[in-house]
Amino acid sequence: MTKEEKTRDNSEEKVKELRKKIKKDKQGGLVEYAERLSELYAKTHSTKIRKLRGQFFTPKKVSNFMAGLFEVQNNTVRLLDTGAGTGILTAAFCERLLNNGKILRLTVDVYENDPDILPFLKEVMESCKTEFERRGHDFEYNIHEKDFILQNKRYFMKYKPSHKNEELILYDFIISNPPYYKLNKDSPQASIMSGLISGQPNIYALFMALSASMLKPGGEMVFITPRSFCSGLYYKKFREWFIKNVNLKNIHIFESRKEIFDKDEILQENIIIKVEKTKEIQDKILISVSKNKNFDQLKKIKVKTSDVLYYKNGDVFIRIPTSSIGVEIIDIVDEWSETLRSLGLEISTGPVVTFRANDYLFPELTENPKSVPLLWMHNIKDMKVDWAVKKNKKDSAIKVCSKTQPLLLPVENYVLIKRFSSKEQDRRLSAAVLLKSEFPYNKVGVENHLNYIHRPNGKLSVYEAYGISAILNTTFVDNFFRSLNGSTQVNATEIRSLPFPEMKDIIKIGKLVRESKSYRNGFKLDSIVAGVLGIDLKVIKNLNGKLHYLSMSKKINEQMKRATINPPAMQNIPLQTSI
Repeated sequence: MTKEEKTRDNSEEKVKELRKKIKKDKQGGLVEYAERLSELYAKTHSTKIRKLRGQFFTPKKVSNFMAGLFEVQNNTVRLLDTGAGTGILTAAFCERLLNNGKILRLTVDVYENDPDILPFLKEVMESCKTEFERRGHDFEYNIHEKDFILQNKRYFMKYKPSHKNEELILYDFIISNPPYYKLNKDSPQASIMSGLISGQPNIYALFMALSASMLKPGGEMVFITPRSFCSGLYYKKFREWFIKNVNLKNIHIFESRKEIFDKDEILQENIIIKVEKTKEIQDKILISVSKNKNFDQLKKIKVKTSDVLYYKNGDVFIRIPTSSIGVEIIDIVDEWSETLRSLGLEISTGPVVTFRANDYLFPELTENPKSVPLLWMHNIKDMKVDWAVKKNKKDSAIKVCSKTQPLLLPVENYVLIKRFSSKEQDRRLSAAVLLKSEFPYNKVGVENHLNYIHRPNGKLSVYEAYGISAILNTTFVDNFFRSLNGSTQVNATEIRSLPFPEMKDIIKIGKLVRESKSYRNGFKLDSIVAGVLGIDLKVIKNLNGKLHYLSMSKKINEQMKRATINPPAMQNIPLQTSI
């Protein structure tokens, strides 16, 4: 017997022993029973193993919330659960129907291809069947021990049945907590849905697309997934397809990213979405937000679909504003007419990947061999670049030689942006200005965790650089960006899609910020930008919680009157034509 076979036998024995100890608590209900079985399964399968399989079990209250989003009107219903686990989502749907008090006929198809969990799933399905029949209803279930995508690829491909018995089954309702892991682009699952893939796909998005293809007209599906599909280049094709084929009706977001799958140590931000298979355009989308998985401090807001679906640069993004002030900020920023591209600017990623350039990095600056500063995220603070700051023994210099020439930037005026924020930080955007006049070297290394804004075939002026940096550092632009991006990563694609005001206003902002030295994030910086752009300072007050905004605004207005602006000529600056 091989080592793997012994391990499998030992695991099966543990499961058998533990299952003997669990008896269904008839007072508890179907969902509680399924949750107890999930906990039992987790005791015999480590977090590491479950992560490899993409298994993260849905908590009881989350399951009930998801099942409660469906609008069930018919007595005969067909349900699909695409990654069933122990069946807790199906159990929640069953309890929801049983509480309606109608005579029911429910047919359920569940997919689960982990043989270790199938006995638990069958017990929950049998419990659902028993409860339905006890109350005089019909219940039929089918457990499909197959790969969901491979088994149902015909739904996503041009398929013509050869005879009547091969007609595709469509579903009234689909509920799912799909697996979450990256796929190889050459995998059979990715090949089936290659039209939706940009870069490295994640299995959960393919589950969403295939499920949408399996809905009846007017059918509904509710998924809990990572928020990452809402933005980013990897999900561009998927978003385009998804928005064309279903209508968003509900989005729920959790303020805490730590608690939803806390037993599995997952810090990914998750959302619950409900969509409907209909050609009717939804005027508004209901967005709800809760503090945690217990749905404490639940708040709801209806938002115009145009404030959620954001079309820019040939892409579509899904924004999630969670308050009326967030919606107001979206409406303000959406009015800005420019983007980096239209301003003749571009954003690029720092070219120095340290593990590839390790032979050319030094802990200190050296004269022989010649080296120049290497800038990291920790060198950015309060709109300034302090190249002398060191942290965690990171190398602070890079050698100047023929091998590093492609990695070094000529020193000009740049706006540097952190590509990552920590999970504990409230802010996503953090920008700073690198000035040629204040940097004592003619070359600089920019580490890969920084993006930088520059003018191809031209140069940023001092005021342009400060204006762009100030706008990115405002509380309201950060709020706008957070509605667009739920991750801690700041992608160049999203900065390219970000609206900007006209260059004359950017220069005016930059001059005021530079002359007043208002470099720190907060109310004063926000007020300067708002004053130039005509934004109501009440919006700024609400964001910053400042009570003295009126007196501060008088000082800002006086300062603006004293400022004289002479923007440099903008002619003969070539536009960047590629993104």
